[in-house]
Amino acid sequence: MTRLVDEAVEALERKLFFETFNERYRDLRADTVAWAEIVQERLREEGAVAESSA
Repeated sequence: MTRLVDEAVEALERKLFFETFNERYRDLRADTVAWAEIVQERLREEGAVAESSA
């Protein structure tokens, strides 16, 4: 019984985590200024990775 409850709690926590994550991600995508910053950061990181693996 305890195992069943533990699994149910874990499933609920996982569900709530991803619901919140997806909601915040949608909010971020809707903020064009913030999203542009994310895109620029990703591009800089890609360049850094390419340089370090060369």
